[in-house]
Amino acid sequence: MNINIEEYNIYIKPGETDLRKRAETLSFLVRSEMKMEPMSKSIFLFCNKSKRRLTAILWNGNGWVEITKKLSCTGGTYCWPKNEKVAEEVSIEEVLEMLRGGNPWRRFPTF
Repeated sequence: MNINIEEYNIYIKPGETDLRKRAETLSFLVRSEMKMEPMSKSIFLFCNKSKRRLTAILWNGNGWVEITKKLSCTGGTYCWPKNEKVAEEVSIEEVLEMLRGGNPWRRFPTF
């Protein structure tokens, strides 16, 4: 499987998601809750209630690709947005910062 991530848009489903659901059901959430097309050239990210497990889904033309990452017990939690506005497209840099433990959505006041 050869996926060029730069060809994909990346979107986050804010809030918690039951990650016992698999790609087909998560794609339904993309359509019904995020009002987006799950079979587009996009990657959709979901996080569970404990903020220790992430799942990414993408449609690669003939099937679903589903990737899950679970932090260890001592690995902390992901900084995951609750704000619906963050469901807008995010950059790969923001995703990588989050995976490293940072908070790419933290905004500082401007003066």
